[in-house]
Order: sequence, then C-alpha cells, then structure tokens
Amino acid sequence: MSRSVALTLQELAVDHVHTTLEPEDWQWQPSLKEALEGLTAAQAAWKPAPERHSIWQIVRHLILWKRGVLDAWDGHPPDGERLSADDWKPAAGSEADWERDRRTLLEISTQFLTRTQALDDAGLSKPVVWYQGGATQPLVVRVVRTTTHDVYHAGQIRYLRALQGLSGKRRT
Repeated sequence: MSRSVALTLQELAVDHVHTTLEPEDWQWQPSLKEALEGLTAAQAAWKPAPERHSIWQIVRHLILWKRGVLDAWDGHPPDGERLSADDWKPAAGSEADWERDRRTLLEISTQFLTRTQALDDAGLSKPVVWYQGGATQPLVVRVVRTTTHDVYHAGQIRYLRALQGLSGKRRT
C-alpha cells in the first residue's frame, strides 16, 4: 500500500491483517501462508528438543487463540484460563490431520481479513470484552495484536524449517 494521503483505521488494519496472511514481494516479514507452505506432517511435528514446540503445536496454538478472539468478536468472550489450559498439547498425526490443521489456521486467518474488510472505523473502534470477566479493548487493537502474534510465530516456523534444512521462499 503506498499513497501520500492519510490512511483510515480500517485501511491500516486491513493492510496489517493482509500482509500477515499473504506473501508479498516487497514485504520483509514472513506471511503465515508462506511459512506453512509445503510442509509434511513429519516436518510439522518435528521438535528441535523435547521441551520445545513443533510447527504443528504452533499452528494449533494460533488456532486456539484466534478462535477465542473470533468468539469474543461475536460477543462470546472465552474463558482465558481454559484457553491457557488447552494450549500447547502434543501434536502429531497423519498427512490428512496436518493438512486439516494447516487449512483451519489459514481459514480462520482469512476470516480475520474478511471481517476486518467489512468494518468501518467506527466498527473497528467498538469496545469488546476479550475474556470472561475481563476488560474491554477496541476491536482493532485486538485484531492488530492477534495478527502481530501471527507474524511472531510465522518467524518461529521459518526458523524451525531452517533447523530442519527446509528451504523457504522468504525474500529479503
């Protein structure tokens, strides 16, 4: 996105969500789609050490928390303690299992983009309760923080790929 006039809140949020999900020739950060591209179930389940997380665990972690954000967005804030308790479980399975989880994350991420595109600045500024019994925060803040969390983990995924000797398409 390049132009000399000021951006709206909606344009900024959409750009952030889009570049978190979709690869672009000009961006330096890894997109989720690019980070997950071409991995097998065995590669996704690989861990550099027993106490470390696998790519597959990271994918399930992102699914869990992004579903929680979508639930809150819809007016049903999740129980944050329950989400934490359900996080970082072992992850392994068949190629079909891996593909299902990979596809689920990308579908949820696409929902973030589509829903953000559908709102104007007022809709994005709406205060939302994010966890049961918790405080409110503008929707756009949670959307940007959640997708920034995605970029963080996309970087981890790229690193785990590199540790396995797997090539990536990241351009610098």
